[in-house]
Amino acid sequence: MTITHRPRRTVAAAASTLAAVLAGTLVAVSAGPALADTADPPDPWPEFGYQGVITDKDTLEFNETDEFIFPSIFEAGEHLEDPLGHWYLYYAPHDDPGGIALMYADDLEGPWTEYEDNPLITNTWGDIYSVPHVSSPEAIWNDEADAMFLYFHGDNSQTRWAETDDGVTFTYGGIAVDNDMGGDDVTETSYARVFEHPDPASGYAYGMFYMGNKTDDIRRIRLAESVDGTTWDVEPEYVVEPGTEEGQNVSGGNLWEWQDQLYVIYHASSGNIYARTVDETLREVGDEPILLHSSSGIGDDIGRVAAPEILSSEGETYMFYEAGDRLGATIAWAKDGAEVVVPPPFGSFPQDPDNPLFAECAAPGSDEFTGDALAQDTWSRVLREDDARHEVGDGVLTVPTYSGGVAQAPLLQQELPDGPWQVTTAVDIDATDRFQQAGLLLYADDTHYAKLDLGRATPGPTVELVYHRDGQNRQDSSAPEVPGTRSMWLRLTSDGDTARASVSYDGETFSRYGRDIDLAEAGFTHVGPYAFRGIDSAPEIDASFDWFRLSPTEDEYAQCAGGDEPLPKDSESAPPARASLSSTSGWAHGLHDGNHEIRMDLWWGHNASRVILFENGEEVAQQDLVADGPQAQHATFDIQGRVDGEYVYIAQLLNSQGSTETAPVTVTVTDAAPGVPVVSHDNRDGDGDYRVSANMWWGTNATSWTLLEDGTPVAEGDLSAASPAAQRVQVDLTDRSVGEREYVMVLRNAAGTTRSAPVMVPVTR
Repeated sequence: MTITHRPRRTVAAAASTLAAVLAGTLVAVSAGPALADTADPPDPWPEFGYQGVITDKDTLEFNETDEFIFPSIFEAGEHLEDPLGHWYLYYAPHDDPGGIALMYADDLEGPWTEYEDNPLITNTWGDIYSVPHVSSPEAIWNDEADAMFLYFHGDNSQTRWAETDDGVTFTYGGIAVDNDMGGDDVTETSYARVFEHPDPASGYAYGMFYMGNKTDDIRRIRLAESVDGTTWDVEPEYVVEPGTEEGQNVSGGNLWEWQDQLYVIYHASSGNIYARTVDETLREVGDEPILLHSSSGIGDDIGRVAAPEILSSEGETYMFYEAGDRLGATIAWAKDGAEVVVPPPFGSFPQDPDNPLFAECAAPGSDEFTGDALAQDTWSRVLREDDARHEVGDGVLTVPTYSGGVAQAPLLQQELPDGPWQVTTAVDIDATDRFQQAGLLLYADDTHYAKLDLGRATPGPTVELVYHRDGQNRQDSSAPEVPGTRSMWLRLTSDGDTARASVSYDGETFSRYGRDIDLAEAGFTHVGPYAFRGIDSAPEIDASFDWFRLSPTEDEYAQCAGGDEPLPKDSESAPPARASLSSTSGWAHGLHDGNHEIRMDLWWGHNASRVILFENGEEVAQQDLVADGPQAQHATFDIQGRVDGEYVYIAQLLNSQGSTETAPVTVTVTDAAPGVPVVSHDNRDGDGDYRVSANMWWGTNATSWTLLEDGTPVAEGDLSAASPAAQRVQVDLTDRSVGEREYVMVLRNAAGTTRSAPVMVPVTR
């Protein structure tokens, strides 16, 4: 890794002093940060730690669309005779044709078993209905009917229900709520959660929160109420409308009680889960959302969270929810008070939030496409080389979208490494016609390959993973998550046995895409970038690749990230345990003045022999440590002279076995520049001789000052800094002519400049 050190900031030379007096110290409290668009949670408030995925897409027999949403947990052991397990988990795909599926377990922490004959409910039911899809199951026991009711939408314009006495076989019930019940402008009535009504005076036995969409395409949460769970009354007023924090849409509303307070919990366009207080009538709702859960950004716990289902059992509180992009989600679970579970990354490649694309420390075989030619000894061949027209220039590889497909286009390739490997590239293509595409190609021969690409298909823009063998295509495709995008980061990873695709829209967070490929069956030998357009009728356009990189192994990256100096020797048997970072900003006197310590604490576990501190992605310091695991380790980094702004710190801990990163700590510097002075004068008699005084009563001190008279400097000097003590400057002025003068005091330090409000001094004689 190329180590970049932040340069030491220097204080500019001060001007000559005319008159300066340092005054005494005053005590004050600095202003806090601006309020966010969420309310503060009550104490205590649950902290849900991600524990893993329940619906493993690679192992489930029922997997029509490679995505699952809307978990609903039912305590079958309390209501059903001879259940498959004490707990039933109902879930469904979102996309057509959908289908209600079941898993079961004896413990909420699993293991969960897939029901052998999913789906239980499909998008057709005899001559009752035939719809594009059914989804969003919600299970509740109905005392009046002595049966479990399962609510589901199908299609988006109505929420239906079915009844069962075994949780597996169902009798159709009817339509609970539909668009007409919500009003003339309603377009969707779906994603319902049903619960026992909390208000005994209401006359209703059941309440329902569901998502209502309108012709304005803003999704809101509605309330319906029922005496028997079959006939429902829809409240005309919405329960939750999206605010600034949530974004355009809210959905997945559910009722939850915590510490004797009711909440409506839901997800939003922001990708987070929120809670708002609600009374037992379900109509008095809190004005501001409280953040309830978001992904940690650690390990597999990334991206969107939605459709919360919270319940407690044996003294523990759990959240089941959908995790991941809206059309690629899966069912995950979290536990209150638990640490985030971080599984080893697929292929065991390092993950560094400060270097997610391995711009530094890339493995041999990588090519940055600098200069005007491909990197030497990197590319082993070009298939159909006589027809190749790729070019390197301006820091990119440009490949035209050749006519034809894999069997006709020139292909730039290199041999795949032995064992695990990971290949990443950044591609840009403005695909406007069908079959224009560019991406990464795994190659065995012209009829046996896999390609991950961004392009355009018959329905429109698409991201696709195609595995082609023996004349057959296995294709996973969808529209890009970011509409209109023409640039993406594409990644293929192998653990030695399996190839897995992932994509990124920001170059930082990668999401798994499509189904895995069995490498023993595939027999791929080469990999490389490609571009073609499939058919001659589509115009030829250029695709560009910013770079092509192979990821280093953990050991290679640890050695590279450690810099030129070898790591101190240690006898640790595993990478360092996860440490925590903290900041002392504001501790000394309440000022967030850019002078603080960052402290690293590893309380127990495998030790580090070196710790490197990064600030906003740039290395600023490192320390060698004595590794003696499992004893605690600590390191302190002195940070000085930061200007106002936001600074994100991450520490990387290294030893002979690998490296780990801490969660980020953000320091917001708001008081680096001097405090604002107040200007006064003593010209009470109006003559031309008077004194102008400037007082900065409390705050970050200045090191120099300038007095402006009618915008022109008339005096300047140095000051001694002793924050947060007061500072005073007095300037005697003489022989000022009749008229009115404006005075402004300017204070400076290395971090910035502040100016006083102007003060007018009249001279009358």
